[in-house]
Amino acid sequence: MGRGCSGKGPPEAEAFLVECLAWGLLRTYGIEEPPVPVRAMIKHSLPIFKRLALLELNLGLYDATYRSLLNGSQLIVVDLTRPHVVQRASMARELYVAFCHSPRAAELRWPNHEQLRVCGNFFARCLLMPAAWVRQACAEVISVEDLAARFDVPTQMVTQRLSEMGCRIPSPAAALSARSARDGPGCDRAVGED
Repeated sequence: MGRGCSGKGPPEAEAFLVECLAWGLLRTYGIEEPPVPVRAMIKHSLPIFKRLALLELNLGLYDATYRSLLNGSQLIVVDLTRPHVVQRASMARELYVAFCHSPRAAELRWPNHEQLRVCGNFFARCLLMPAAWVRQACAEVISVEDLAARFDVPTQMVTQRLSEMGCRIPSPAAALSARSARDGPGCDRAVGED
């Protein structure tokens, strides 16, 4: 932890707060396994996200962005032309930005207000790939691609999360070997092959 925000990362105490915020949201929504339904979380937002809505359209500029409107409404706008996993990661990042603009964040004197989008990426990794779930998945010695599929996130997000958690990034050869050991001999052959 502590390297969470795109390389430079928040100090340990702030990284811990961001991890706790992500875990708290998962607990509040009753989410206990991947993939995290971030789109549904935004559509059915909690009271701390007053008047938050999701707008899905073709932006062409951003994967997703947070906007507060003059009438007090808040929007997370997501670009539907982006790949599904990019949309999910971007919506999670912007959910952090929305939290940082909330009265609750002001009340808590939430840190790192000046680096919202950068630290939002760390939050997105914490929300979509909680440490406990990642450790459990890594115990199966699966590949980065397998982890990306399990958590429904981009492979780059997986490698960043594993790195910041100090986890070993499985090599493709180790993943194939583990898969063969798990599935038994001959299971890696194509169907119909003898």
